[in-house]
Amino acid sequence: MNKSCSIFFYEGWLSAAPTVINLATILANIGYQVIIYTRINRDYSLRCDLGKDITVVYLEKPSFIASISRTLKEIQLGGTASDLLDLIAFAIQILLWNLKHKGYLNRHVSIGIDTNGSIIAWIESMLLKSQLVYLSLELTIGHQFKKFDKARLFLERLAFKKSCCVLIQDEDRFEYLCSQNEYKHHQVFYLPNTVTFSKSVDEEPNQNYFREVLQLNQEDYPYLVTHAGMICDAVFSKELANVFNQVNSGCALIYHDARQRSLDEPYIQLLKDINSTNLFLSLNPLPYEEVYKIFNAATIGVALYKGIDENFANIAKASGKLSAYLQYGKPVIMSNLKSLVELNTKYEFGKIIQDISCPKEINTALKDILSNYEIYSKNARVCFEQEFMLDTKVEPFLKFINAG
Repeated sequence: MNKSCSIFFYEGWLSAAPTVINLATILANIGYQVIIYTRINRDYSLRCDLGKDITVVYLEKPSFIASISRTLKEIQLGGTASDLLDLIAFAIQILLWNLKHKGYLNRHVSIGIDTNGSIIAWIESMLLKSQLVYLSLELTIGHQFKKFDKARLFLERLAFKKSCCVLIQDEDRFEYLCSQNEYKHHQVFYLPNTVTFSKSVDEEPNQNYFREVLQLNQEDYPYLVTHAGMICDAVFSKELANVFNQVNSGCALIYHDARQRSLDEPYIQLLKDINSTNLFLSLNPLPYEEVYKIFNAATIGVALYKGIDENFANIAKASGKLSAYLQYGKPVIMSNLKSLVELNTKYEFGKIIQDISCPKEINTALKDILSNYEIYSKNARVCFEQEFMLDTKVEPFLKFINAG
């Protein structure tokens, strides 16, 4: 009989979560029947078909939660209790789905993602005597839990302590997670956030997604500088758009968002006002199996993050777009966060920018990369092979759970 595995991913952005998709696929390939429970997230509306051995259960947030949230705000409790109530509702929905589909026949592994996922996985592991795995995508930051919401933090810390192991991107993030959950976990496996593509760049040598969709010709824009993932202040979208008004080396700046965006949005309109020279917007997300087109099309990748919290400060192994650029041998322009600086110092696959608003620094970085493109490209591939190869990184974890 096949083994079975539950993955609880409350946040719902499954189509933009390569770690979850890849882990589920790997488990299915070695004989697990996998069920992923996730919320419907309107910002990430694309659904994932991951094959016959992986069931994805999309659950709608109950409408009464919004009503309760409004009531709580009126009595000045805000969202501190509604988040806990929503978690309870999510757990009940999962239970009802399993009762309807006779899903709870057995469970060998229960994987909980971050706060809400880990709590539900912990409950399942106690009921079904399964192995509990804590999977971290976003770091817990204790001071963000207020008043009644501290109940979730308390439960997460219990789930963290009871888990047989932790899956997280790197050592720095693990140390911070342990500090926030007030427990130095005894078993950890490091799994970088890697986008795995089924197609190589050599399979489509004459196709370029951005040139076709945005109608960018080779003569006007021989180089495509691509900022994939998010379009927002946290990734310097306005600053980069502004400075590219003074980039004159045949580069088009392309923003691609992983969620559906509209030209009518005030923020998008503001970006168009800031740069009408060489900024191009790709606002329609692609299904996970087609995301490779974004990175195939780029000449140079951009991985800029503001160090607004520990999630961003320790971003190097947690950035899916960074691993994707490297996999396709794309040199990368990065912000001067410690984790990115250290990785680039080791492999020299791109340029660190100290001042995003400085045209001279941006132009110098672009010129240097384009003048030495093959060297940077080769280094990017080496970095990916050494630091982000999922098949080798996941092997110790698989041996651990199979031995349990």
